[in-house]
Amino acid sequence: MSYKFDELASNFSQVVQIDPRLPALFIEAKRLVGIDGPREKIIEWLKEDDDFGRQLKVVSIVGFGGLGKMTLTNQVYEKMKGRFDCSCFVPVSRNPNVAKMLADMLKELGSCVDPSDDERQLINKLRAFLQDKRYFVIVDDIWSLQAWEVVKAALSENNLNSRIITTTRITNVATSCCSSLAGYVHKIQPLSDQQSQQLFFKRVFGDSSACPPHMEKITHGILEKCHGLPLAIITVASLLAGKSNKDQWEQVYNSMSSAFSHQGMRDILLLSYYDLPHYLKTCLLYLSMYPEDYKIEREELIWKWIAEGLVIEVRGQTADQVAENYFNELVNRSLIQPIYIQYDGRAEACRVHDLVLDLIVSLSAEENLVSIVEGQSYNGGGHKIRRLSVQSKHFGDEVMQEIMDKWSQVRSISFYGCDEQGIPHLQKLHSLRVLVFSRYSYHLGNQHVKYIGSMFQLKFLSISSPRITELPEDIRDLEHLQTLDIRFSGITKLPPSIGRLQRLVLLLVSPHVELPDEIGDLHALQELSPINNSSMNFLETLRRLTKLKTVGIYLADGDRLGHDTGSGCQDRTGKSLHLRGHTCSTLHAPDERLTINTQQFRRLKQFVFRIIHGGGLEMLFSQEAMPELRRLHLEFGAQETESKMGFEFSFEHLASLEHIVIAIDRHGATRSRVEAAEAAVKNSVSIHPGRPTLHVYFSGRGTPAHL
Repeated sequence: MSYKFDELASNFSQVVQIDPRLPALFIEAKRLVGIDGPREKIIEWLKEDDDFGRQLKVVSIVGFGGLGKMTLTNQVYEKMKGRFDCSCFVPVSRNPNVAKMLADMLKELGSCVDPSDDERQLINKLRAFLQDKRYFVIVDDIWSLQAWEVVKAALSENNLNSRIITTTRITNVATSCCSSLAGYVHKIQPLSDQQSQQLFFKRVFGDSSACPPHMEKITHGILEKCHGLPLAIITVASLLAGKSNKDQWEQVYNSMSSAFSHQGMRDILLLSYYDLPHYLKTCLLYLSMYPEDYKIEREELIWKWIAEGLVIEVRGQTADQVAENYFNELVNRSLIQPIYIQYDGRAEACRVHDLVLDLIVSLSAEENLVSIVEGQSYNGGGHKIRRLSVQSKHFGDEVMQEIMDKWSQVRSISFYGCDEQGIPHLQKLHSLRVLVFSRYSYHLGNQHVKYIGSMFQLKFLSISSPRITELPEDIRDLEHLQTLDIRFSGITKLPPSIGRLQRLVLLLVSPHVELPDEIGDLHALQELSPINNSSMNFLETLRRLTKLKTVGIYLADGDRLGHDTGSGCQDRTGKSLHLRGHTCSTLHAPDERLTINTQQFRRLKQFVFRIIHGGGLEMLFSQEAMPELRRLHLEFGAQETESKMGFEFSFEHLASLEHIVIAIDRHGATRSRVEAAEAAVKNSVSIHPGRPTLHVYFSGRGTPAHL
């Protein structure tokens, strides 16, 4: 490259928000930029013969990387998934872990996974689960015929009018996906000149037609080099969004190659990378730790950055506030893709486009920032390993020996797929700051956490292996630990010594974990979620956690929330908890009607209440209840709710409400009952003076209210 931008000294003394133009940009990408026509064409083809034809049908979307295959597919998926008994969205990637892919499919479809299942057992479970269901499956980013054959073997041809969409860059893969089934290959096209301008102007200027006259010529030249690729257009537009000088735009133009090649697209991404200040470059390269298509939780990522020492201290801000600024800045520059955007504009998670991932994996290897074990290959070549990401079941002998020679120097280890025989003993890791056993490391057990107490520098510990069932007592020696995440592990009880962790800020557990009373000694704790309110001296413990901001509560007895929990938090502490989110789930509906009154949860911003297994909702909100609530999420069964409370809602009493999400379980309900539930929800929302937004979706094997 002949051109690099000067390092920019970004000022993070104030909070960086996700650019408000970005949500509008995503709408533009979906509605204006060539999506509507192909989306409706695919939907109509999928809907054909719904009443009479029962054959399994496949659409395969094929096109160059960066053309928007996932955007189009997501649009079809969101429009269509409510028509089916079950649905899932499964990424495949270039080097798929087949067992992980099949297990993910089972879990997302709503079935259970045994960690000991091999690929054949998983295929059989999938076929059995889908045998009597009308399903809708998205298989994203297929790179080989072999990967498609595995997926195809798991999907039962049950003549129930099921549907599959695949995406790929390879034409013969797309053709093969449709060859033995009723199929349609859709070749995605680049954007037209007009569509490219609309997308570019919307990102840079906030208006699809607001280009200053003196910038028109240079804009035309830039867009010519983008060749209608949405990823290229958005990346360059995000780079230029904060630059008003024509000379800067010309520098970018002169440094661009044609996007319609892998190297050209890489060069465009490099422009954005070189424009980052040094600390953001390091934070971006750190994302090469994650496998392709991985959903990266925002909170997990920012606390990893903190644990790794990548976050610069800023006066007047906490470390997690600064790290969240970094996250938002990478979103604003379109280098990471936000997902699950919440009521307050915050993204709960992100993805890294595979073209961006290719770039940062290469750059991080050059910098010796991250070493990756994938298959039998290892990209580390330096004299020491700083950070190790294991994305393979087995280490080759040579790879194992090279890693063991550098073992004691490692600062971070993440296992994203490794069996018991493939992992060295975790001893003598005195420099380790971050340790992750992901949920895809099924075979790792208690012996792999035996020496955790000797990792004196450890700040971030995440355990998701179901075979790890206990933590050693000497976890108390991890005096620097800030984050402990055991949500998806097999751990059912925390040792009392956990109370010695005086720097612990985040404690994320399963609701079935028994918590000792010593949890109340964690004076730095800010988030505790989700907990069972019968697992400890509940109210007394909450009172002692004076810095707690977020708590998730899993209700074994829904009645206690109304009668004890809310009032206890007020009366016994003398002040309301500064809760940002409150998640409540119950296996069974409460025995009595639950009323949220004016004294409960007065500082709450988001309230999530789930009645699972189709249980009935009996909840009312008093006038002026939860006066700061902005987002409400309710899940309930239509059949049981009507019999218990007759679809009586009271959303109009929640004065600050801006967003409502309602999930209606159709299990056992007639079509008319489901329609009545939806109508009652809409009526209650319609009389709310603030006109909050409403999103209703359906689950369960009933007839949807609307097709």
